[in-house]
Amino acid sequence: MNNQDLDWISVGRVEDLPEGRVKTVTVNTTSICLSHFDGQWAAMDNRCPHQGGPLGEGSIEAGVDGQCWIRCPWHGWDFHPLTGAPPGGHEDSGQELYPLEVREGEIFIGLAPEPEHARTVSDVMAETMVNWGVKRVFGMVGHSNLGLADAIRVRTIKGDIGYVGVRHEGAAAFAASAYGKLTGRPAACLTIAGPGATNLLTGMWDANVDRAPVLALTGQVQTQVFGPGAFQDIDLKSAFHAVSKFSQPVLNSSNHAELMSLACKSALVERNVSHLIFPDDVQTIESEAAASGPSGRTGGSVVVPSKDDLDQAAGLINAAQRPVIVMGHGAVEARAAVIGLAERLGAPVMTTFKGKGLIADSHPNAAGVLGRSGTPIASWFMNEADLIIALGSSFANHTGIEASKPIIQVDFERMQLGKFHPVTLPVWGEIGAFCAAVTPRLSGAAGS
Repeated sequence: MNNQDLDWISVGRVEDLPEGRVKTVTVNTTSICLSHFDGQWAAMDNRCPHQGGPLGEGSIEAGVDGQCWIRCPWHGWDFHPLTGAPPGGHEDSGQELYPLEVREGEIFIGLAPEPEHARTVSDVMAETMVNWGVKRVFGMVGHSNLGLADAIRVRTIKGDIGYVGVRHEGAAAFAASAYGKLTGRPAACLTIAGPGATNLLTGMWDANVDRAPVLALTGQVQTQVFGPGAFQDIDLKSAFHAVSKFSQPVLNSSNHAELMSLACKSALVERNVSHLIFPDDVQTIESEAAASGPSGRTGGSVVVPSKDDLDQAAGLINAAQRPVIVMGHGAVEARAAVIGLAERLGAPVMTTFKGKGLIADSHPNAAGVLGRSGTPIASWFMNEADLIIALGSSFANHTGIEASKPIIQVDFERMQLGKFHPVTLPVWGEIGAFCAAVTPRLSGAAGS
């Protein structure tokens, strides 16, 4: 290609790189090893053909023959600092060189205009993730997730996803967990292989315990070296087994759109962690497959309690003189309905520790936090109550809901009902639906 047809891009000044040194520069999306040797400059492909080591992170060393070579920092493969040619014995014919010009002390590298982005496996999965409503990715980009990161970059440019870079993978995990708790929608956290992935685990346990939907997207070593124990080769499926409801590797032969759909659906339906493992080489395989999405895959999300349960609940509430409401984090999406029920009954509302803030402290029905981290007034209301209406509470011992009192417990997860001890009336259903359906059955305010 004629030099006039190239895009000439500045990568710095000559004084930025001393004689006998190399460094990595990124031009658009191309990683380049910039070399300064024997008073001359060269720009070559930064990726070592052996296993992808970054030549710009290496050094110029003298060989046994006195010739100086750029030495790959990973495995010691050598390349001529100006021509990119190997000394012999390599499986390659040398590094690709890029045109370079020095203009008034500034270094320019000429690159052909970037070709149109080739659709890859990662693009299929990123588009599917967007279709399922994932709007945020928190993460760190590194050598083993570049293909996936590029697909996320494309979706970011299109305005489909917001990407938030972090300085530690643990921060990405907790950010995604918090996002899931506050919105009810999954966010993704992105890491490289090995320790980058395992740094997610504490935050993933937070999401697991608090039932927050999260997508964990972890890089992995190339399939060529997967298994024997290569650098950063960790059995990530086993590592994430206890903390996730869904954990699968992304393989060349996978149905990539369906795999991402299953991960997203599991995160939403199970309200838990879904984990996908992306080997480095699989991420950039070209694919023309269509993206998938939620259409036709999930039914309605509102579970209305049975008529018998509603009638029994209304009977218990109508007979009570001093009912109280305990609102847990599970009621976060129905807090307005819960407060409306409390106002209808004239009942105090206590929250669990995790539910703190679901009702404003200034609200006339607010009675503070119940339990070890709670307030004396909440404890007093618990002691004086003749009926407890527990909405979205896990009954953890930290909260201390009095088991000897009559209890109506409402939760849309049946495993949570009477989990630690029997309750008077376990009600399976959405909390908002319960509040809406039981209110017309009430005879009046508490004590009337």
